[in-house]
Amino acid sequence: MATDIISQLGAGAGINSRQVIDELVAAQRTAQTTPLNDRRAVLNSRVDALGQLRDALGAIAGSLQERVRSGAFGLQPRASDTAVAVERSGLGPQAAFEASLVVEQLAAGQRLVAAPVATLDTPVGQGSLNFVFGRRTDLGGGDFSFAAGGAEADFSVVAGSVNNTLAGMRDAINAASGGAVTASIVNAGNGFSLVLRGKEGAARGFVVSAAEDVDAPGLSGFAYTSGNRALGFSAAAADAVMIYDGVTVSRDTNVVDGLADGVRLRLQRPTGPEGLALGANRDRAALASTLADFADTLGAMRGLIGDFRRGAANGEPAGPLAADSTARAMDQALAALVSAPVAAAGGLRLRDLGAEVTREGAVRFDAARFAQITPEQEAQAETLLAALSGNGRGQGLVALQAIGGLATPATEGLDRQRRSVDEALARAETRLEAYRTQLVRQFAAMDVLVASSKAVGTQLTQLVDSWYSRGQ
Repeated sequence: MATDIISQLGAGAGINSRQVIDELVAAQRTAQTTPLNDRRAVLNSRVDALGQLRDALGAIAGSLQERVRSGAFGLQPRASDTAVAVERSGLGPQAAFEASLVVEQLAAGQRLVAAPVATLDTPVGQGSLNFVFGRRTDLGGGDFSFAAGGAEADFSVVAGSVNNTLAGMRDAINAASGGAVTASIVNAGNGFSLVLRGKEGAARGFVVSAAEDVDAPGLSGFAYTSGNRALGFSAAAADAVMIYDGVTVSRDTNVVDGLADGVRLRLQRPTGPEGLALGANRDRAALASTLADFADTLGAMRGLIGDFRRGAANGEPAGPLAADSTARAMDQALAALVSAPVAAAGGLRLRDLGAEVTREGAVRFDAARFAQITPEQEAQAETLLAALSGNGRGQGLVALQAIGGLATPATEGLDRQRRSVDEALARAETRLEAYRTQLVRQFAAMDVLVASSKAVGTQLTQLVDSWYSRGQ
């Protein structure tokens, strides 16, 4: 019905009623929605600015935490020779130390090699292979004794018609061993050989006994017992043997934890009788560099907040967070980090380590002051930086993540205001549609009246003309 009315607008009046209605509605829309859209733009800019501050502080805290986790600020283990690679374990060394280490023997896994067969699909026999773990003792001439009861669980492999190939045997062993034995195939040039490798450690030696199917023999070629050494013996299972500060120790792996507190050793090769030196100390230069970077970052964050909080001046508009209480609180909390004591670090402050806030509000690092810190303060710096990167509060300290978190409730409040503005815009559109409908009806009625008036005028003109014509 409304469409029919609109299509007839201006038919009687002779004016462009549709254009007039559009212009009237547009004027009302500008008057009603422009303030709301302007308000929404302001809210958007505030939310975006607070989000930038929160994300930036989260990234700074994450970077600092990663350096703390990596032990970059703590005692760093070191070795004087590449025969041993060292790294922090757990919380790392808790005290500086010096020690000597001689690596006499690396841990090794037992290796057995089968005689080569022509192809990967060559039948190898059916039946079962039984693996038993324990300690193998060499008796010379290839003979050995074996004491069962090792560090791995015994297992068996069934060889049937489905896996009666060298490749099938390899896959069956790997599936059944649980990683205690790894089977692989090597192209030996004159055929393909099955290689069995055990895990490191003297107690992980193993023997293999075969129970052949009489109708499909051949599995005895994969046995290794004191009575049947069909598999060739390539390497013995062995423990790593070391002399640590004059004490002989052994481990069943080349990755050694606990020998030095908070230090993991990765043995690469024997050292010879001269050995090497182990120790742990702090990288003072790395700590100074981190503190200098952190001071610069805090200064940059305060600069960003200041830019967001700037007032309008010299024709430039105000920043999105001008007069914003949350931005002011974040800035004050960042400045307070420099002088906030950290109880867990013995009351140490960033200021004690060389950071300072200048009169202009910048944050800088005083290398000369850092050079005067004590070894105890150097040791406490790791705890201090870990605390500053966290999300805790207390005793005057608001850590980085907690400072970033100040933006969350403020953003939630701004989001509620944005929803209110959106609802007001929706109501305005509803009113404007009603206004348009009203105008359409009014102009349609006017068209009818004008058309009627024109018809009466035409009749009168015709009547007058008729009178004149009669008089003549």
